[in-house]
Amino acid sequence: MPNSTEIESLVIECVRMLSKDFEIDALADVKKDSLLYGEGGPLDSMALVNLIADIEDAVAEQYGATITLADERALSAKRSPFRSVADLSQAIMERLPE
Repeated sequence: MPNSTEIESLVIECVRMLSKDFEIDALADVKKDSLLYGEGGPLDSMALVNLIADIEDAVAEQYGATITLADERALSAKRSPFRSVADLSQAIMERLPE
């Protein structure tokens, strides 16, 4: 299975592609600490749904693992896993099989 650096790179690449598709200039230079969704984040709910789908597809394609990011755990978390690149990367690592 991938390490955290590989997953972070995957998330950053997916965010870059999404920022081009949705013309989100605030994410053109995305980094580990970039905010994504919620207070201060540039993604609206439609863009977030697309990003989640893109990441789930990329994880399946690159690592052969099926994950669900928008699950009950994510929706009930005190800190949203979609808040930043780092939070989203951590959520992916938690959902990958060992």
